[in-house]
Amino acid sequence: MKVFICDDESNELKNIEKAVAEYATVHLELLIEIKSFSNPYDLIEHIHKNGVPDIALLDICMPGVLGTEIAREIMSKSEESTDIIFLTTSSDFAVEAFSLHVSDYLSKPYTKERLTESLDRVMEKREKRIYVPIQCGKEIYRIELQNVLYAEAKNHIVEIHLKSGKCLRTRMPLIKLMELFKQLKGFALVGASYIVNFIYVQSLHHTTLEMTNGEKIPVPRRLRSELEIQYFDFYTEEATEK
Repeated sequence: MKVFICDDESNELKNIEKAVAEYATVHLELLIEIKSFSNPYDLIEHIHKNGVPDIALLDICMPGVLGTEIAREIMSKSEESTDIIFLTTSSDFAVEAFSLHVSDYLSKPYTKERLTESLDRVMEKREKRIYVPIQCGKEIYRIELQNVLYAEAKNHIVEIHLKSGKCLRTRMPLIKLMELFKQLKGFALVGASYIVNFIYVQSLHHTTLEMTNGEKIPVPRRLRSELEIQYFDFYTEEATEK
């Protein structure tokens, strides 16, 4: 579990690092690795070279760049798999911060207990996520199933479309991919060429599924009734569980 901390105030940085280190000692099973940065540009450079963290604790008001800008940079590379907690003396950026769907926003000074509660909530949320490895050429990507809109088979290549707009290409057969996706409820095969995630189906028409990003997935007529039942059952079960 990689945790990155960024704050330009040295005392604040040490205090945050100490609190997270104590949290890591209590939760040895998480194998928390901490990296601290007093310069936000060093953090950005590290991310470009080594990848994004699982959790980022960011000050917002720093010289030359706002923590919200760093958060956007991280999110553009993490497919929303990084949980971000903002730590700041100012409430001026609260609206912008939450528009980024960050995990928490702590106003300084905050207590160690408040930070611990925030980390606990993040860890609890992360435990419910399901990640799968996808081989794309010579690289392997770890993707969160919740972020998959749909997959389409094209000429021996399967394109996996993510919520962020990114598209991954793999030679993994669609059927084998479906076996991976079954770990999360809501995925369905649509004909021989598509897998869709019902979470992102906006509407079901006579011959198409319309996704939340505006894409339309063709539905074979013979599968229309069966797909309607699956779609209805999924949302009925979701509503019941909530």
